[in-house]
Amino acid sequence: MAAGLLIAALFVVSGYTFISAVVKAELFPTEIRALGVGLPFALTVAIFGGTAEYVALFAKQHGVEEWFYWYVTGCALLSLLVCWRMGETRAEKGRMVD
Repeated sequence: MAAGLLIAALFVVSGYTFISAVVKAELFPTEIRALGVGLPFALTVAIFGGTAEYVALFAKQHGVEEWFYWYVTGCALLSLLVCWRMGETRAEKGRMVD
């Protein structure tokens, strides 16, 4: 059962991993690519990952542990919304469309 869950998680992660480099190359020009990739990553890890422990402990102290799962679900939905709103940048940069 554990192996199946791990394989399912790896399958989900692979959906992003294989296209990650191409998306990042499309989003930022080469001059600021490192800053454009690193800064949002660091901020999201600090905001969502840094607060997860405090939200979980707060929910446990108040006897509403299920709030933590709603918090994680909200964070996931927020990230999906941001990805959905990104859009295609190829036409905006004046590149030829295949």
